[in-house]
Amino acid sequence: MKIAVISTTTGAPWGGSEELWSEMVEVALDQGNEVVAAIYQWSCTVPKVVTLQAKGAQILSRPLPKRGKLGKLLTSLESSFNRVFQLKPDVILINQGGTYDPLLMNLGNLFDLLYSSSIPYCILCQRNEDSYVPEQALRDKAVQFFERAAQVLFVAEQNLKTAERQLARLLPNAQVVRNPVNLPDPNAVHWCTNPVVQFANVARLEVGFKGQDILLETLSATVWRDRPWQLNLYGGGGDRPYLEALCQHYKLGDRVHFVGHVGNVKTIWADNHLLVLPSQREGTPLALVEAMLCGRPSVVTDVGGNAEWIEDGITGFIAEASTATSFGQALERAWQAQSNWEPMGVTAHTTAMSKFDINPGKSLLQIIVEAAARIPFASL
Repeated sequence: MKIAVISTTTGAPWGGSEELWSEMVEVALDQGNEVVAAIYQWSCTVPKVVTLQAKGAQILSRPLPKRGKLGKLLTSLESSFNRVFQLKPDVILINQGGTYDPLLMNLGNLFDLLYSSSIPYCILCQRNEDSYVPEQALRDKAVQFFERAAQVLFVAEQNLKTAERQLARLLPNAQVVRNPVNLPDPNAVHWCTNPVVQFANVARLEVGFKGQDILLETLSATVWRDRPWQLNLYGGGGDRPYLEALCQHYKLGDRVHFVGHVGNVKTIWADNHLLVLPSQREGTPLALVEAMLCGRPSVVTDVGGNAEWIEDGITGFIAEASTATSFGQALERAWQAQSNWEPMGVTAHTTAMSKFDINPGKSLLQIIVEAAARIPFASL
């Protein structure tokens, strides 16, 4: 079988939204399938892309969207998508960060090619925004895009329900899939014995999505001033300078550590007690599932799939919204329950073990194989 993947995510050279399709590609290649992946071309080397190429995947690069020179960019985009369809794949997977991202971007002739072709396609949505309301024109395009798909995949049940509300219709061809986790094994990590409470925020430094600015505002409140805690920010991103300035603004400079990217997730949780993730929008964050598997409770916001994994007061604490007031209340409840954190972490591990997919790439490949056998909308 020949499988094509088109990734439309542009925020960074690589991220959590790329892990599932790339794991699926590795499984597909190991089983003897052909794979072509159309991705954006970055100025840096992306190790995972190098790995996929070494395994036999054909990589088609296209330029990142830029302002100006529209004619040249549009020609390049059309050329890259034309090459995908000229290869005549049996099925196409379109990977997207936000649920409506491809419809809001300049993707040249992609949709014309999709709708005029007899090739079935699947859509993988990694995130949805609960408060977003699409305009009618976008809603109409989204309905067409989703209904023509052989399968529409979401990484959280709440993301799917939100999409059905936004579109005012059911999506009978939709289902929920699990993302992979970055752990060599799913065993819990020994409890951190540091007497100073260690909060960990494990996320790219992009406040519009992950809400680290809200977290800093929360911890700047008077009640936190004399408590023994330290915040460790894991990950990189364009908002680091802003967050460093915000630490100085809130006089938190000596209590917040910018650790950067750490490849070994278990070392993170060997040194930390509690995940703090005041996200403004999510799918199901990999950091949450990884923290639970490592045996740590969490404080999260009620966005995306967070509430599908966390039971408030049992495996963590849920803030109603990504605001300093709401997140502060949830964090305060967590602080008062410190003596229960370790057993909560044990329960979190058990819960995550019952929910996570040990081989999500294989599961996604099975969905795609089944989709390839279906009669596409365009041929009806």
